Amino acid sequence: MTSRAYAQENAPEPKNKIFEKKEKQRAKERKQAEKELTKHHLSIQSKETRKRMKKQQKRSNRLKKKKTADPFWKKWFRK
Repeated sequence: MTSRAYAQENAPEPKNKIFEKKEKQRAKERKQAEKELTKHHLSIQSKETRKRMKKQQKRSNRLKKKKTADPFWKKWFRK
């Protein structure tokens, strides 16, 4: 085995930095678009509806605070 073949075996996979950069940019744009849609959705609601939505969101966050992301049955079969 030559030193050249050895170097190729242990070399890390080359990362496509351009692809990763574009993917990161797309994710950022998607997040921004989602934020704008949410803002627009709130702006077209009446004041009473916005208050009701805000109250419900606070209640939902309060109830979800102590919950786990896993479904209950996954805990049963985990060891």
